[in-house]
Amino acid sequence: MDIAALDQHAMIQITDLQARIIEVNDCLLSATGFSSSELIGQSASSLYHERDRPMAFEIRDKIIDGQAWTGEMRLMRKDGSVMWTQATIVPRRDPEGELVGAISIRSDISESKLADHHNDLTTTLHKLSDEVYMIDSDTFSFTYMNEAAMRRAKTNEAGYENWNLRKVFSEQDFDGFVQRIAPLLDGKTDQVHYDAVLFNVPYELRLQLYKAPAGKRIIVAILRDKTEQAEIERVRAELLATISHELRTPMTSIKGAMGLLLSNAAGELPEKARGMLSIAYRNADRLVMIINDILDIEKIAAGQMDFDMQVMPLVVVVEEAIAANEQFANRFDVSVSLMEADREATASFDFGRTLQVLTNLLSNAAKFSPPGGRVEVAMKRVNDRMRISVRDFGEGIDEAAQASIFERFTQAASGSRRGVASTGLGLNIARAIMDEQNGLIDFVSRLGEGSTFFVEFPLVEVGSIYDADERDGDKQVEGA
Repeated sequence: MDIAALDQHAMIQITDLQARIIEVNDCLLSATGFSSSELIGQSASSLYHERDRPMAFEIRDKIIDGQAWTGEMRLMRKDGSVMWTQATIVPRRDPEGELVGAISIRSDISESKLADHHNDLTTTLHKLSDEVYMIDSDTFSFTYMNEAAMRRAKTNEAGYENWNLRKVFSEQDFDGFVQRIAPLLDGKTDQVHYDAVLFNVPYELRLQLYKAPAGKRIIVAILRDKTEQAEIERVRAELLATISHELRTPMTSIKGAMGLLLSNAAGELPEKARGMLSIAYRNADRLVMIINDILDIEKIAAGQMDFDMQVMPLVVVVEEAIAANEQFANRFDVSVSLMEADREATASFDFGRTLQVLTNLLSNAAKFSPPGGRVEVAMKRVNDRMRISVRDFGEGIDEAAQASIFERFTQAASGSRRGVASTGLGLNIARAIMDEQNGLIDFVSRLGEGSTFFVEFPLVEVGSIYDADERDGDKQVEGA
């Protein structure tokens, strides 16, 4: 064996029986950036990447058994970067044949590992519909484009090899890009997200930092064409308009007409006709409810649900909700009572949307109550918030179903619903409405004991406002 050639092209390290480094060659020092004084006397495993340190025990057992160990291992350079190595570690013996340590012979395989990881990653990304660009964080040269990106840039794999972000962007745009990714490169954030116009196309950009096995940092930029998204939003808006005008409006009119007939506005109806009309009325009522829920869900998703926030006493909306749902509760032979009311509690809320939330809670409580049952409504201060609770004494909600009760299309199974259908969207919509009002909605429930759903609003002190109004009124009278 040509020892001189081996010493020149391989990293060699000699350790004693306690796995302490006693000698290293120049090749290892050059590759790791350490000096011999920094390594001599240190444990061999101090160079290992933390995930590979458990290998030290495996290597030790092999050496003690008089066997060589061969495998891949990551070493840490002085600058903190990672180097992949192919290592062969063999026992070292003295002239009498006694084990005195080990000799490690390593070669740097970082480039091949980087290529393997790059190939695995690009195979996954190549067929994505979104455009994917990979950029070296040090040189800003392009290292990869997927098929969608190459089509947009009108290039191929050989064409982008010499591309650099400095040439693609104007100087102003490049400086702006560097500023945006600074938190990413500094480790202050995991992802940068913003909108920009590139290639004369509006894009949504998501930037992440990918750390290659050899320690090289690659910026992964995923670009989504917002032109397509805008078209999707246009189609969605048209669908909402169709649902609203072509379905809700006529269904509301049909329901209203049937309600008038059932109230004998056109004269007394035969019993058979009344029964058939009652069924049609209930189905029309359910269709209107479904349409309204779908419209609300779409408005929430699009951020288009409007709120008219006003500062007023909460008891006003609570009493209105009880009165509005009294007839519905009567259908199930259920009574609704306001057990505890705080008439001074004032908050900022949208009256109509809050009425919608309370109506949902009250109607659910009535549906899940047994015949002859009761629903109790109460207002109670909890620290600086006002809690409005709606309690029923039905079967309660199974523990397995509680975690998903506010998800879309979720309906708690119960024998107390008595055939009343729903979309399973009500509580999901209620949660979204409360979130928008800086409030919360939650519940407690036990099987066999019923459920209590509650909403909470931050209280607003309005005494000073009323005082100011009174003072202004006095001034006007004096001036008159």
